[in-house]
Amino acid sequence: MLMRASHSDFNVTTRDGKTYDIPKGHIVATSPAFANRLPHVFKNPDSYDPDRFSPGREEDKAAGAFSYISFGGGRHGCLGEPFAYLQIKAIWSHLLRNFELELVSPFPEMDWNAMVVGIKGNVM
Repeated sequence: MLMRASHSDFNVTTRDGKTYDIPKGHIVATSPAFANRLPHVFKNPDSYDPDRFSPGREEDKAAGAFSYISFGGGRHGCLGEPFAYLQIKAIWSHLLRNFELELVSPFPEMDWNAMVVGIKGNVM
C-alpha cells in the first residue's frame, strides 16, 4: 500500500467522469497489486507477459510516468529497487548454473488475493 498526504487541495476525475475533491492534508492511498492489474493500462494484466515492458510496447508507461508503481515513484520511490534487480540477477545466475530447469505446462494458476502473490496450491 502506498500512502501519501496531499500537499494542496486538488481533484481527481475518474474514467467514468466522476470528480472527487481531495483536501490538503488528507491521505491518498493506492495498492500496487491493484494498480498493476488495471486492464485499461496493461493488456491481459493477469497473464505472464514480460514483453509488455519491452521497447515499442512499454505498457508500464501507457498511462503516464506512474503506470507501474511496484516500487513507488517520483521523489519517494523505493531506494531498494536497484538492489532488488541485482538480487534477481544473482538468483537467476545461481539457478541457471546449478539446476536443470524445465517448463511446466500449463502455467500454474496464480493466487492474486494473497499478501504475497504466488501459485495456488502446492509448488512441489
